[in-house]
Amino acid sequence: MKVVRVIPAVLAALLLALVAGCGNTGEAGSAASAVPEDVAAYLSVDTSFEGDQWRAVRDLLAKFPDGEGALEDLLEKASDGAGLSRKRLQDALGPEVGVAVLDMPMGPDEEPQVVLLSQPDDPDAFRELLEGKEAAFAEVNGWEVAAPDQSTLDQYREALERASLESSADFDETMDDLDDGLVHAYVNGEAIVQAFASQPGFPAGALPLPAGGEIGSVGAVLKAEGNGIRVEGRAVTAEGARAGEPYAAELPEEIPGGVLALLSFNGLGESLAGGAGGFEGLLPFDLNEIAKLFAGETAVYVRPGSPQPAITLVTQVDDEAAALQAAQGLVGLAGPDAPPIVYEAFDGLLAVSTSQAEIDALRSDEPRLDQDDAFERAAEEAGLPDETTGFGYVDLEAVIPLFLGFVPAGEAGAAAELKPYLEPLGSVVFWGGKTGDVQDFSLFVGID
Repeated sequence: MKVVRVIPAVLAALLLALVAGCGNTGEAGSAASAVPEDVAAYLSVDTSFEGDQWRAVRDLLAKFPDGEGALEDLLEKASDGAGLSRKRLQDALGPEVGVAVLDMPMGPDEEPQVVLLSQPDDPDAFRELLEGKEAAFAEVNGWEVAAPDQSTLDQYREALERASLESSADFDETMDDLDDGLVHAYVNGEAIVQAFASQPGFPAGALPLPAGGEIGSVGAVLKAEGNGIRVEGRAVTAEGARAGEPYAAELPEEIPGGVLALLSFNGLGESLAGGAGGFEGLLPFDLNEIAKLFAGETAVYVRPGSPQPAITLVTQVDDEAAALQAAQGLVGLAGPDAPPIVYEAFDGLLAVSTSQAEIDALRSDEPRLDQDDAFERAAEEAGLPDETTGFGYVDLEAVIPLFLGFVPAGEAGAAAELKPYLEPLGSVVFWGGKTGDVQDFSLFVGID
């Protein structure tokens, strides 16, 4: 068994911290000094088990039925599977575990070239953890390194001799401010592009690269908070690359409340118009005319309906007559067997829906989404800013019971058993932001 197949067991063992109820607030990962600069991806996990982060994880798990008891079972299985006592397993991991993916597999039978890095309290325990796994070991820059074979270890050493992530300006910019978390991840955009481009027969220009022919790197951190789990990240794009500009959403003042899920975006028409030339003559409609429909703010949302939830798209338009004509052409392409779709234009809006009741609700005086208690609470807990490059929202408290209601009768028992474990989930809110050539993103899962 290779090291790459051992990674899930090692990561499961990281939950050992929850037994003691302690943990540390990790930074972007000091293992960067022992990771090659041209690595395809890098994952760093805080295993110091001291501080607020791991305490927050324990508190969140306690909100679920038998949370602590289930965790004990998992930890026992992780220790038994590793063949070590719980304390010795913790000593084997040390304060931080790093996973470096040297290159990306492109073929169906290929595996990624992966190395594990640790500064264990007990180096012998670390090697014992991987004993019998065809692993090759080395001590590099104060880190214990394990690779699936000697060839991978040699490849890792050669790459590290050229430069490490610690000296990488790209890594520093990408991971800037992504501190205080349990897990940090970094994906090298240039390495991913090179991996694709190096494949035999891969067509030049097949990747949708931004202006300048470059793709930026992406960094992210996973955090535990008192009322949920958050993923924050940064994507560094090429200078001059096309990206959405932040906007203050106005459509929540138009959309009726009681939304189950919503996706808001702005200026999609510019991107559609930019790519219209490549599809000229290939599509049964004028893409430039469709692009005009999405020149302003747009939202797609789902609300409860009968017999099933209704899906509605609403977008700001300047010319209602032209918008209706474009919508009519698109709907006509669906064919006679397609589900009924209704559309109307009014008050500077084009609305397209699977339900006439939703069009009527848009025209009505019923409370709007920006006055909806569930949406307001979710936005506040997640810290949704006034301006974003786009955002989304899912009301899990409403969606989960609805989803379970569609479970076939033969599986109703399993659904009933699952329900208590889903009830603590409150909402999902995600959004993007932009500062210069850096695009930020955040995803928050509320746990009540």
